[in-house]
Amino acid sequence: MDFSIRRINALLKKEIKDFAKNMNVSVMYLLPIMFSIIYSKLLGNNSSNDVMNKINILILCVGMNISLISSMVISMLIAEEKEKNTLRTLILSAVSPWEFLTGKVLITFLVSEVINIAIFFSIGCDIQYLGKYILITTLVLFSMIEIGAIIGIIYPNQMATGVFSMPVVMIFFVIPAFAKANKTIEAIAKFLPSYHMNIMIARLFKGETFGIESTRSIAIILAWIIIALIAFAFTYSRRGLDK
Repeated sequence: MDFSIRRINALLKKEIKDFAKNMNVSVMYLLPIMFSIIYSKLLGNNSSNDVMNKINILILCVGMNISLISSMVISMLIAEEKEKNTLRTLILSAVSPWEFLTGKVLITFLVSEVINIAIFFSIGCDIQYLGKYILITTLVLFSMIEIGAIIGIIYPNQMATGVFSMPVVMIFFVIPAFAKANKTIEAIAKFLPSYHMNIMIARLFKGETFGIESTRSIAIILAWIIIALIAFAFTYSRRGLDK
């Protein structure tokens, strides 16, 4: 089957409508914004170190959105279609598996980007940092969406996906958050893209220049995108979507 932009557009419109009806997914995406507002109110005016407060809140909430929610959402969206057997109907109606996956990836990516930007402004960050912030978070978002898609392909339904995806995605969220608490945890965290995202966000909002350390961080993030893409292609070739 050929790859049709028109079918992708139709699938994206379908995904937007389904997203509006899916309260579980909507609530999940609202959580980081809610936390960013609450923490900003609690900490924003209670310390002279306002910049560090903003950095810590931003890292926490963006990490939650990218590492936890975005990866879980796409895995659940794929599993939902498999569970309801709507995937078979879509394929019979000339929609290719790659077009189906593209629709899922696009809706997850677009909503996640909007949430990341909403978090940025809800905390009151300076708009001069927005461009680099979007670039850094988008790179990590790609890898987490790929990992979530792998989980969605492997497991047959939403319940199994939710159970087995949680330990995987928690690694990318919890380990970087506690990296400073223990040298062993920090050593593990240095291999994770989310850790390097946190480091680069902190440098950005402190006004530090991006030097050799940042180049290394970007290289690790890009490596994760490539590794996750290869893992996704392998998983898809072995299992497909309708299994």
